[in-house]
Amino acid sequence: MSELEDQKHIEALEALLRKPSKVTEQVEFPNWETLVTRSPREEWNGPSSRPNKVLSFFRKPAGLTLVGGTSFAIAAAILFVFLIKPKTTSTEVSSSAVMEKKREILSPLSVSVSQVKGKVFVFPAGSATKVPLVNKYQITSGDVITTELASQVDLQFETGSWLRINPQSEVIVQSLQKSDLGSFSQKFSVKKGKLFASVSKLSKDSEFIVQAGEHLTQVRGTIFSISYDGLVETVAVREGSVAFGDLILNAKQQAVVKQGETFPVIASQLSPKEDKELKAFYTQSILAKESLLYLEHSRLELVRLEDGTEYRGVILGQSETHLHFQGMDGKIEIPIKNILETEKIR
Repeated sequence: MSELEDQKHIEALEALLRKPSKVTEQVEFPNWETLVTRSPREEWNGPSSRPNKVLSFFRKPAGLTLVGGTSFAIAAAILFVFLIKPKTTSTEVSSSAVMEKKREILSPLSVSVSQVKGKVFVFPAGSATKVPLVNKYQITSGDVITTELASQVDLQFETGSWLRINPQSEVIVQSLQKSDLGSFSQKFSVKKGKLFASVSKLSKDSEFIVQAGEHLTQVRGTIFSISYDGLVETVAVREGSVAFGDLILNAKQQAVVKQGETFPVIASQLSPKEDKELKAFYTQSILAKESLLYLEHSRLELVRLEDGTEYRGVILGQSETHLHFQGMDGKIEIPIKNILETEKIR
C-alpha cells in the first residue's frame, strides 16, 4: 500500500470516528436542563426498553473494534488492581496485628524456697507423695505445701514479693505464670493455717490472689496476712490495700468473717497482735532479701534521693542519665539528677 493510500485509509477511519452509529443516533440522551437538576451520584442508564443494548462507535473494520476492546480491558484491569490492592493490604495488616496481639507467650514464674524452719513438705504437682521441702527448691503451679508444728517456710518471688507460710498450714499453689508482655499471675489457696505476704507493686495486667474459705483476696501491692481455720477467715493489712470479697481493706485495717455469717460492710481497726506480727514479718523479709543480695554481690549500698526517699540494695552500673539499681523489690532505674548521695552499707 502506497503512502497516498495509507493517508486515505487513515482519513476514512477518522471519518468513521466522527460519525455516530445508527444505534447511537436512535438513543435519546438527556439535555443539559435535565442533567443539572439531577443528583451527581445518579447514573443514567438509557430507556428501560433497551436495557442490554451495547453502544459501539465502530461498525468496521473489525480489527479496530478488537484493538479498542483490548485497550479497554487492560485499562479496567489496571484500575481493578489499584482499587482492590489497598483494601487487601489493609486487611492483611489488620489480621497481622490481631494475630500478633494473640501471640502472648506464658512461662513459669520463678519462685524459690528461701529458708525452711522445722518440718515442711511439698506434694509436687500431680503427685500424691510428699517430699521434704528444701532451700532453693523451685515452686511450680499445682504444688501443695504443708507445714507441721513449729515449722515455717519463706518463698522468694522473682518479682520481689515475699511469702511466708506459718506452722500447721496447707497452701495450694494454683498458678505461677508470667507473660512475655510483662504481666504476672500468682494465685494461692489456703486450706488451713496462715500466711504472710509482702507483695511488690503490680502492673495493670498482673494479679496476686489468695483464696481462703469462700472469699478471694486480691492484692495490688501491700503487706498483709490471711488466716483460715475452716470456720473463720481473717485478713489483716499493714500497708497498701487489698480487696477482700467486696470489701476494700486499707492500711491498719482488718476483717473477720465467720462461715455462715453476714459479710462485714466496713473494716475494723488492725488488732495490736496482727500489727506486731506483720511488722516482724516485714522486717525479717527485708533482712532476708538483703542477705541474699549480699551473698550474690558481696556488697550492699544505700541510695538517698533529694526528696528523702531511700533505696537499699546494689548499684549495678549507670548510664548518662540513670543509675541501674537492684533493690529489695527488683531492678529499677533511678534518675541521676534526683540522687542526693550514695552510701555503702556492707
